Amino acid sequence: MCDINLPSVILAGGRSQRMKRKDKSFLKVGNKTLLDMTIERLQSQSHRVAINTNSYSLKYKRYGLPILHDQVGGFYGPLAGILTAMKWAGDIGYEKVVTVAVDTPLFPLNLVNELYQKMEVSNSDIVFAASSAYQKKKILHPVFGLWKTYLHDDLRKELERGVRKVTLWSEKHKTSSVCFANDLIDPFFNINTPEDIKLFKEYLIKK
Repeated sequence: MCDINLPSVILAGGRSQRMKRKDKSFLKVGNKTLLDMTIERLQSQSHRVAINTNSYSLKYKRYGLPILHDQVGGFYGPLAGILTAMKWAGDIGYEKVVTVAVDTPLFPLNLVNELYQKMEVSNSDIVFAASSAYQKKKILHPVFGLWKTYLHDDLRKELERGVRKVTLWSEKHKTSSVCFANDLIDPFFNINTPEDIKLFKEYLIKK
């Protein structure tokens, strides 16, 4: 069970264009949805978990977790979800918040701990997760991060100016990253297409 007191938010607000606009949160692999798997994995690492979505489906309410709708409208992408996560965490008294994506259910079980330890050592404002699967070069995963909530006001201003790319905004601040590896699959393998679901199922069989 988690021993670091950090809140976390599952970003589930995407439009799922490559899944024929079906809500990826409720795609099933076996008897579990992607949201089931993500909540289970995150609750083992974080004391307080919320879901960021722009859906009003009652399916989300069944989990009994806070539902956070984007503070800014117009499908501004993941930065809007990160802004919303910062606001929620700040409002309940936290100085940091973790974000993860709902379509990436294999993220490391030590993700929160490693991001936290890196922030403590580096005194960064933002710590991103990265991976180096199959001995390839390091790949940054900007949706998976630990964020200091005081960045909220600056991020809101940048969104209003039209900034949509996470790394375009984050480069203004002190950032660092933690690299994770898995010999069988990228731990941040994300499910965007029906073919990805097949690959995911194959990995679970081999695991």
